Amino acid sequence: MHRMNIDHGGKSRMRYTRIFSTIGLLGFLLNFLVCGGEGKDAGSKEEAAVPVKIMRLAPDRIQETLSYTGSVEAWKELNVVPDIGGKISRIYVEIGDAVKKDNVLAELDKETFELQLHQAEAGLAVAQSSLDDAEKNYQRALDLQSKGSISQQQFEKIQLAHNAAKAQYRQAEAALELTRWQLDVSVMKAPFDGVITGKWLNEGDIINPQMPGARGVVSIMDLSRLKIGVHASEQEVTKIKKGLPAQIMVDVYPDRTFQGSVYAVNAAANPMTRTFEIQIAVPNSGNVLKAGMFARVDVVTQEKSNALVVPTDALLGREQDRYVYVIEGETAVKRPVTLGIVQNNRAEVTAGIQFGEHVVIVGQQMLHDGSRVVQGGGDIG
Repeated sequence: MHRMNIDHGGKSRMRYTRIFSTIGLLGFLLNFLVCGGEGKDAGSKEEAAVPVKIMRLAPDRIQETLSYTGSVEAWKELNVVPDIGGKISRIYVEIGDAVKKDNVLAELDKETFELQLHQAEAGLAVAQSSLDDAEKNYQRALDLQSKGSISQQQFEKIQLAHNAAKAQYRQAEAALELTRWQLDVSVMKAPFDGVITGKWLNEGDIINPQMPGARGVVSIMDLSRLKIGVHASEQEVTKIKKGLPAQIMVDVYPDRTFQGSVYAVNAAANPMTRTFEIQIAVPNSGNVLKAGMFARVDVVTQEKSNALVVPTDALLGREQDRYVYVIEGETAVKRPVTLGIVQNNRAEVTAGIQFGEHVVIVGQQMLHDGSRVVQGGGDIG
């Protein structure tokens, strides 16, 4: 019995020994893990450098523009219509012909007008003869009246005849002037330098300018410069002034920008659209642009040639809380900025950064204030 008690106590001691050993091992492992983790955190405090691309800030040019669309129109356009009716005798031009001011374009049949001219000339000659005779009679009557040798009734009769002769002469003179004018306007001339853009009648056709919807004989356009009508809102029109530069783009010349200017700003809004018509003048050297082309117009309302400009992609934040990252040594520093003109993918910065500093333009989304950086794409600018 005693040996059995002794054996039982040994087994108990061995059991307790194993328990304490296990607890010790667990404590060692726990201590190892804790110490090992702390060592790893301490080693990771040195953050890896972020690769970025930067740009050196230098004076640049930026424009504030308002964009519109419109159709190109001829500077002047006119349907050539004679002032009198008649039969078209000759048309001297064809569509596409370039003409100078006062070049003859067409004429009416002149035969009737020439006959009327001869008749008017003859009528004036008769009136002149009658006036000469009445003038002599009137001068004799004045002489007789001064001597008291003619009655008042006879004198007044001669005076009335003299006045009638003068009136008939003026009438004949006006008739002659009218026929001369008819002959003159029967010849249709170019009112300005331009290009023939339409031919609506043929030789032998009768034209009556008093008839509603009369189209004229030919049409002419001045394409040496053009105009484009656009429509601005009431907020925009306050920024637009006569003389402001404008840039014009058309689809048929995708690599060219044509220069124009604002030449008219309507002071009254269209009551239907509540917009204001703006007219843009565009020089057209060589007649490169054609009437009817679709155009995009940028009116330059403000331009700065010595501005601090960054790509809009470099900007972070929203609305009034915009910022960029500036490189100081090997560190990225967060800088709040104030914006001025924003145009397309470029923005003017009016406060927060200075010329000569380096702004991150690629990789800024991975930065925070104080991040270590390394240039991964070079220095732009």
